[in-house]
Amino acid sequence: MLVVILALVGLLYVLVVAFYNSEGTNKMTGGIGATAEPGLIITVEPIAVNPLIGQATVDLSMGWQGGDMVDADGHLRENTRVTINSSVGTQEAKFTAGDSLGRLETTIGIDGELANYPFDVHNGEITLTADTYRTAPDGSIQSTGPLVIGVQSTGGVSGWDTTSALGAGLSEFQGMDLTFDRAFSTQVFALVLLSLAVILSSFALVVGVLAFTNRRKAEVGLMSWTAALLFALPLLRNYFPNSPPVGASIDIFVYLWVIVMAVIAATLNVIAWMNQTRDSLNAAGAHVEASHSNEQNPELHHGA
Repeated sequence: MLVVILALVGLLYVLVVAFYNSEGTNKMTGGIGATAEPGLIITVEPIAVNPLIGQATVDLSMGWQGGDMVDADGHLRENTRVTINSSVGTQEAKFTAGDSLGRLETTIGIDGELANYPFDVHNGEITLTADTYRTAPDGSIQSTGPLVIGVQSTGGVSGWDTTSALGAGLSEFQGMDLTFDRAFSTQVFALVLLSLAVILSSFALVVGVLAFTNRRKAEVGLMSWTAALLFALPLLRNYFPNSPPVGASIDIFVYLWVIVMAVIAATLNVIAWMNQTRDSLNAAGAHVEASHSNEQNPELHHGA
């Protein structure tokens, strides 16, 4: 059994290390591709995922390719506006003539079932448009023409595998779909910790049943161990990688029942200790009474 356990641990270690080195990647489909046509090039880099609030953070890096939209120093010849739309709202980035195109960090909405942890998948969408504009005398912004956009993606988020579906080529309207899957190492560690919790509670329950049925002696040490599990198991739950709030599927189907098992084990050990202590006290009392009886009736004892 020891050899089997060591072999399983070794296999899990090799798998986790191997997959960890390739995690956090960004698998891309579509994109601008190889083209020399002039246009606004936006590079989208996902940098954070927060499924608790249903949002992801992305960094947009903007630059101009070809044409006469920028001068030799990379400064814009006209006022430029980039509009970013997602399920959490619309955001605009304005660059005035004479400035350089820069970076913008924004949040997008993502949908997914966090309750399916560690196998939850979250999806988000972002759309991009750009145009040149001028400021009217009354202070209003007036568009002077659309710009074509090309999108590409890079980077990734630690602990997540990202898939980016990008709009192809250059166009006045670009869309991008992002999908975030839990990394393999996160899934493995979550399942290993879940298995350890089940094993610990199962051992405690078996010991509790043995003590309750008087096949093992109930000891104070056993009660201390099972009582300590009631504090250790909730703490172990916090060590799940990127652990979700209590109420996820792992809790409903497994973890809450693990705690119930630990409570039952602690209760059985206490009852067994009470019963065995009572029996030993009764036996000791009966022995004392017999001794007193023999001392008071030595002739009966001698006759016997």
